[in-house]
Amino acid sequence: MQTPCAAKSRFSKAFEDDFVVMLRERTSRTLGDMQTNSIEIEANRATSATLKAKEEKTQRNIKTSEEAFTSSKTKTEDSKIDEITSLLRNLCNKIETQPRTIQ
Repeated sequence: MQTPCAAKSRFSKAFEDDFVVMLRERTSRTLGDMQTNSIEIEANRATSATLKAKEEKTQRNIKTSEEAFTSSKTKTEDSKIDEITSLLRNLCNKIETQPRTIQ
């Protein structure tokens, strides 16, 4: 039969390092407490991972929306510049084609 300390040591070695750190913070008195705490920790990690994934998705959507807005804004600005350029060319053509009067 194993001592409780040896059982705890073997139990904690079954997990990843970050999980073990969280498990040790719980300072379980018995192996049963440690098992219960490990379930709670895993549930918290799963929830945390889900929330993190949702946040990352939201950030990607915001970034995509901003890029689309910037792109459409650039297109609008480009069309305005093209329109102004066209007006200036037309004005220059009118000036060049009008007969000059000498005073």
